[in-house]
Amino acid sequence: MGVAAGWRAAGGGTRGDMSADVERAAHAYCPRCHPDPRPGDVITALCGARHSYYGRRERPVNTCPACVTLASANVYACGHPGA
Repeated sequence: MGVAAGWRAAGGGTRGDMSADVERAAHAYCPRCHPDPRPGDVITALCGARHSYYGRRERPVNTCPACVTLASANVYACGHPGA
C-alpha cells in the first residue's frame, strides 16, 4: 500500500454472502479527494467502487486486490499524486 493512500471500510451485505465479503473489503482511496469523510458519506475507491464510509480499519480483514495494486501508482486515476 502506498503511503498516500488510505484504507476505508465499506459496508453491506450479510455474513457468508460472497458479494457481501467483497462489499465489506477495505478499499484504498485518494486522501485528497476524500480528506475527511464522515460516516455515511459515499466515497470512491481507487478501483472505482463507490461505498458509504463506515470508518477506518487499521488492519482490514479483506483488502480489495485492485486497490492494493492501484495504491502503489505514482498518480491516481483522479489525477492526484500517489505513492
